[in-house]
Formats: sequence, C-alpha cells, structure tokens
Amino acid sequence: MRAIIIDDEKRSADNLRILISENCPDVEIISICHEAKEGIEEIRRMKPKLIFLDIQMPFADGFSVVEAVKEVKPFVIFTTAFSEYAVKAFRVEACDYLLKPIDPAELRAAVERVKEKPNENDELLKRIEAIENGLRIRNSKLAIQGVEGYSLVDHAEVIRLEASSNYTHIFCKNGKKHTVAKLLKDFEEQLGNEGFFRTHSSHLVNLAHVTKYQRGDGGYLFMSDGAQIEVSRSRKKDLLKVLLGEE
Repeated sequence: MRAIIIDDEKRSADNLRILISENCPDVEIISICHEAKEGIEEIRRMKPKLIFLDIQMPFADGFSVVEAVKEVKPFVIFTTAFSEYAVKAFRVEACDYLLKPIDPAELRAAVERVKEKPNENDELLKRIEAIENGLRIRNSKLAIQGVEGYSLVDHAEVIRLEASSNYTHIFCKNGKKHTVAKLLKDFEEQLGNEGFFRTHSSHLVNLAHVTKYQRGDGGYLFMSDGAQIEVSRSRKKDLLKVLLGEE
C-alpha cells in the first residue's frame, strides 16, 4: 500500500516512518513532506492510497490538505499531538486519528482498518466500467418487448422497421417479424446513428441490408429480404448522400 507522510516536524516524520517499517510491512512510504503545499503536490502527482497527516502545520493545516486533494480520494490517518481535533477529523471521513507519541499497536490497528476498506478509486472504476459495458450492450442491441419480457436483437440482424398506426413492425434477418406498441420515431431516435435511415414516414431501414436503389420521383430501396421500400421525395437527397456519396 503506497503512502505519504506529511508532518512539518522532521523528527516526528522520521519516527513515524520507522514505526511503519517495523509494524506495517504492507505499507510503502513513497514520500515524506514537511509542508502542506509540498504534500498536496506530492499527493496529486503520486496518488497514494494512504496519507499519514499532521494537523497543525505552518501556512495550512491538515484539513486544508484533505480538501485540496479530495479528487484523489486517498485514505487519511491523522497523526497529531492534539486531541481536540478528533471530531472534526472524522467529519472529513478520516480513517483514524492517532495521538502522538504514536502507539505501535494503535498504528497497526489503524492500517488494518484501511486495508479492510474498499478501494474507492477501484470501486469507482468498476462502476464506470459496468455502466460503459451496459451502454455498449444496450447500444448494439434492440430491446423488443414481448408478452413474457424482452428480446435483445443485434442491430445487424434488423433489416427494416415499418410504422403501423401506433405500432411498429420489426423485420429481422432470420425471417421473424416483431410488432411492438412503440412509434417509429422512437426507434429512429435510437437507431439514427447506428446505420439506419428514415426513408419515409412509414419506413426505417438498415442501410447494411440495402441491395439496390431504383431511381424515381423519390425512388425505391430493395432490401435483403426482398422488400421494396418507398423513398419520399423530401428524403431522397439525404439518402443518396449517405448511400452513394452524391451531393
């Protein structure tokens, strides 16, 4: 466990380093700082898991250090000769509060409490990863509601969607047709950036399944399932720009 000691008294910091090396073999002291400003810079640069932090220091106290590095989220063990700061220390979510001269048994117990706590940075990364994975899965599949639940269909498997009043028919590569009580415009919002194109008020197509474009007033698209889909005049220019690169 990487740790930093911040204490303006050099002898006190050295004594603590020795105590830690003798009693807490899992703790690696990567830096010792004797000023709050220096400590803040080292924490931001080295991102330790734990800091041993004195409270009364020139120019800025230990609580100012905690506030300045809250984005790093290190665990904090306050080390001080003054007992009156204990309540405030725990209000800033310190892991422990050790009074000088520090008792080795209390030091070991404090470090063990830190080790038992989840690493908040790791937990945050795990939560972010889970959210990203969930979004990735959701964004690559179409959730189709049925009587018994939802079917998840890969976007690539969907050939086209067709509006029918307040319903939408979804035609898939495997020949299945799903009908859901959802407007076509809702699917357009979801699939518009996924290679689908609204050719008509009634049609949303997967451009990957277009086999032919037939010119006309608006024209027609022929799909891989044999369907012939009308293209409205107002959508023709945009379609040809996407499909054929025409301006």
